[in-house]
Amino acid sequence: MSKVMISLPDQFLSEVDEIANSEQRTRSELIREALREYLRKGKQYKKPIDNPQVKEAFESLRSIKWKGKFDSTKIIREMRNSRYSR
Repeated sequence: MSKVMISLPDQFLSEVDEIANSEQRTRSELIREALREYLRKGKQYKKPIDNPQVKEAFESLRSIKWKGKFDSTKIIREMRNSRYSR
């Protein structure tokens, strides 16, 4: 097995170590699993629009009827608030 060196902020590494210790496995095992999952998810959608969450966001934007002055900040806040209030 090959070895690589990476730099991580101290706080981030502390969190990784805490999780690894709580799950009784090595830091390397935890990082390998995280990378496997990242790569698996990355292959899931070839284009961002294929992601159902992205598609839903675009449909939501398309359904908005603009009245008066366009305020993108207000629209984004409304969408964010509606998403987190579900």
